[in-house]
Amino acid sequence: MRNYAIAALLATSALSLAAPAFAQDAAVDENVDEQIVVTGTRIVRDGYTAPTPVTVATTDELARGTPSSVPDALNKLPQFSNSLSPSKAASNFSNLPIHGNILNLRGLGTTGNNPKGPLRTLILFDGQRVSPTEYVGTIDTNVLPQLLMSRVDVVTGGASAAWGSDAVAGVVNFVLNKDFTGVTGVAQYGVAERGYAESQRIGAAAGANFAGGRGHILFSAEYNNNDGMKRRERDFSTKGYNFVGSVVGGGTPGTVTNPYVLASDVRISALANTGRITSSNVVGNPLVGQVINVDGTTRAFNAGTAVGTAGFQSGGDGYAITQENAAIIPAKTYQTFGRIAYDLTDDVNFYVQGLFSRSDYAYPTQTNALVPPSQGVNVYSGNPFLTAAMQATLTGANDFITVGQYDAGQAQPFAKERTDYWMATTGLDGKLGGFKWSVNYSHGESTHNMDTSGLYDNKKLFAAADVVLVGGVPTCRVLTDPTVAAQYAGCKPINFLRGNAAVTTPDGYAYATGTSGYDATIKQDAITASLSGSLFDLPAGPVDLAAGVEYRKQSLVLTSNADPANLDTAAKRSSYFAGLRGVPAGALYFWLINVGQANGSYNVKEGFAELAVPVLRDKPGFEELSLNGAVRVTDYSSSGTVATWKVGGTWKPVSDFLLRAAYSRDIRAPNLYELYSGAQSGIGIVNDTVINGIGSGQNINVSSVTKGNANLKPEKAKTLTIGGVLSPSGLPGFSVAIDYYSIKVDSLIDQLSAQQILTNCGNSAGTGPECALISRATPTTFPSLITIAPANIAFLKTAGIDFDASYRTRVGASGNLSLRLYANYLAKFDTQQFAGAPTLHYAGVSVVGSNPAGYPRWRGSLTLDYENDKFGVTLSEQMIGSMRLDIPGALPNGARVNFVQPNVGKVFYTDLTLRGKINIGEGRKLEPFVTINNLFDRDPPLIPGTVPGVNLPTNIAVYDIVGRAYTAGVRFKF
Repeated sequence: MRNYAIAALLATSALSLAAPAFAQDAAVDENVDEQIVVTGTRIVRDGYTAPTPVTVATTDELARGTPSSVPDALNKLPQFSNSLSPSKAASNFSNLPIHGNILNLRGLGTTGNNPKGPLRTLILFDGQRVSPTEYVGTIDTNVLPQLLMSRVDVVTGGASAAWGSDAVAGVVNFVLNKDFTGVTGVAQYGVAERGYAESQRIGAAAGANFAGGRGHILFSAEYNNNDGMKRRERDFSTKGYNFVGSVVGGGTPGTVTNPYVLASDVRISALANTGRITSSNVVGNPLVGQVINVDGTTRAFNAGTAVGTAGFQSGGDGYAITQENAAIIPAKTYQTFGRIAYDLTDDVNFYVQGLFSRSDYAYPTQTNALVPPSQGVNVYSGNPFLTAAMQATLTGANDFITVGQYDAGQAQPFAKERTDYWMATTGLDGKLGGFKWSVNYSHGESTHNMDTSGLYDNKKLFAAADVVLVGGVPTCRVLTDPTVAAQYAGCKPINFLRGNAAVTTPDGYAYATGTSGYDATIKQDAITASLSGSLFDLPAGPVDLAAGVEYRKQSLVLTSNADPANLDTAAKRSSYFAGLRGVPAGALYFWLINVGQANGSYNVKEGFAELAVPVLRDKPGFEELSLNGAVRVTDYSSSGTVATWKVGGTWKPVSDFLLRAAYSRDIRAPNLYELYSGAQSGIGIVNDTVINGIGSGQNINVSSVTKGNANLKPEKAKTLTIGGVLSPSGLPGFSVAIDYYSIKVDSLIDQLSAQQILTNCGNSAGTGPECALISRATPTTFPSLITIAPANIAFLKTAGIDFDASYRTRVGASGNLSLRLYANYLAKFDTQQFAGAPTLHYAGVSVVGSNPAGYPRWRGSLTLDYENDKFGVTLSEQMIGSMRLDIPGALPNGARVNFVQPNVGKVFYTDLTLRGKINIGEGRKLEPFVTINNLFDRDPPLIPGTVPGVNLPTNIAVYDIVGRAYTAGVRFKF
């Protein structure tokens, strides 16, 4: 007999129960006999309760508090942390497509230095695996048809045995309302109170029967636009906040003797915006260190106020990353979906469906800069742009000064990205005796195009900067060499000794800049066949089986006009930079944006089976006792065969109380990008501290290249969940679920950062394997290049408790009141970077750095909703628990990094939605609404990084950066 209290609760509220019976009650009238599959299991049977916890959230309720998108709403649930979303992505570089809404269950996807976005969460669309929407292997859930979703199932435990690779943290299944009829849609406008981040959303969906009800057709289309937000549009981002050592000369920042402190107007001392002479081949050249003024004169560098971090200062000259970069990248997305289903017979249904999405991004990137040692320009004796004072210091024909420059007013490079994604599926579903069967084929394909214009084209840059007089006319020196002149046809001189070269020598600047571009296509073909049904009956009920086979093939092709692999030998560099002098050893094709080519594929063959066995039923102390087991054998052509499994059980001692437990082995296989990506260029500040006689002692930018590793093996995880659900019949409408989880991942695919590689090499006294990744002339010179690659080097352990409580009751004749509480306690989040390294503790930590992350001990969200037949009100409160500041792994032996003020308090965000209900007759309804997010305009805590200007000065992975924002619109249904 159905539990009517739970049915009433679930009619409007999600419930964290892995139970199709409960979900069925949520979705259909109590008199309708219909099965709904909840994603925790492949077993389909009325009344079956799976042992794996599942949170079931209706899309209507998600939209009430967060109208921007369903994924945005999911990210407010405490089960998700450190996800990637439009307001949580940096835009300094355009090497990788780090955009969209990429969900991160348990925070398992961003534990190390992986810049691609979260992994380890499997995304399904109506029970089918979604192919990668980006070539790096991530899935932007914005591509899915949100107007036709009925609910979202979130499996908060390992599910690889049921659903396959990637389900280490769990599964998110966006469930399609396949039987929708009528027309529904939305039109809305949003804007932040301060005027930025304007957005528009327009969408409509329709469904209808045909052929006397044997067929059904669905269609939807949606357009979203967000104008974005620049960093400077938040006042706290213009103050130059940064963490620096608090004691000048106190040693390594973050140690006990030199704890980090928050400082303002922090700048990098290596350069000045208008230009600085950083070095010369002439020993003792008095101009070294001088700032170049816009009139060509020089002056002493203003070192401002000293701070406890070498290479940084407060005030004075120096530079920081521009705040003209985007905090929210402007984006336009277009999405369409269509489906046709038809009953060929009473027992066989045919369907075909497809979706298409286009995402366009346009944004400025890192300033076009000259940053020695990898990107400095040598100005040689005889260059007519040298002042007399400069020329006087260069007496030899090949003497030179090296010039660095950051932001002299030149335009920023500009990135334009487009991702076109489509996925089509066709299949047959049917019944055969007491069994249900299904077979389907799907093809998914993503094409990504990126062009970043206005970048220094290094071959042309160094040609244009080396200038001589020919007949009294400044001329590129290479044009005087007939053996190479043809390679540099059109070369125009460029002058970096008068400030903004785009103004002083516009032709030269135009010649010296160009466009770095690449195109990437990733494809997936998949075939799945499955069978489910009852094998036989036991006294406690039927023994059910679900089994099947799957085949997938993925391929990746990436082409680029700036592949670093084409410059990886002295011979290649000599040929490409023929006739040039002074080309730095780390220089590649373009400033910053150099993407390596990739080409690879693999196939996957899988077989799976799941068995549900009822043991006892309707016995004293055993209202129900069931066991569940699943196994899957997977063969990857790239990394071999691996088996995953799950065992679990449920026990109802009484009808009001359910106990459940599951233990599983799960995997995540390396994706194509991790296996086969070509070298990607990067740059970042490292502290090359002298350790055991190795290191230069400099704290400046270093060039790096990151590439794939074809020898990667699958990650392997063990997951334990134990919990219970209480639904007291004496309190109708109330339910609470509490679940403990513990996950350990071995052979974790991760990569060391450039800083970690330097530190580990020094700690090993030059004998460690990391030393082979560092290119430097001598042990005490600054590196010219650091090579980074992923490997199965790490482990991760996390554990915690999920809480989910709901209450729903009638108020008056037509009112409904519901309350919903989600909460999570994080007991453990530990990682190890590589074998033998210290264990790093993240629980309760706000990670400070260029790629921040947050792991609060407590997170929660509470929603109160009241509605009647005229209007509705939704009030939501999100709590992010207190944390302490740390940079795990930054100091030897896993020592805690010290801050003068290490604690970050709790942060609360309030959202309010008011909605009306207008019945315009014959089942046609309008619902005007207004939502205020961050109602009390709570500013994020000041948590800058340790490199000036890399991000907004807060933990962008955790806190709201927009401030109070308004959305107004109307939903309709005919």
